[in-house]
Amino acid sequence: MPSPAAITIYAFGITALLAGISSLVDPASLASQLNFPLACTPVARGNALAAIAMGLYYSLAAYQENTTFFIATVPMRLLTTTVFFSQGWTVPAVWEGAGAVVTGAALLLASGTGAASRKKSKI
Repeated sequence: MPSPAAITIYAFGITALLAGISSLVDPASLASQLNFPLACTPVARGNALAAIAMGLYYSLAAYQENTTFFIATVPMRLLTTTVFFSQGWTVPAVWEGAGAVVTGAALLLASGTGAASRKKSKI
């Protein structure tokens, strides 16, 4: 069974993958959601490919229980949240920020659980 932190990374990865596929199929919709002119659809397609790749990478990291990767995502996703909010992209900002907070909380809980179990094993 995956750890709680891995589950949060799976969730983020799967949603990124699905959003990327959706945007690749209909880039005009993504451009519209981000208040870009329709001339930006090639950029939306590029963004879609990046989201698909990110979804695959996150899912692979979750499968591998790559805790170092999980930890590294938290500050980066918080930075992304800040940038997205400054651009007026509220929904993606909330998605990134909430995911970072939930992943960080899962990591903190796991580290506390690990410390408690190590203390018990010494008794």
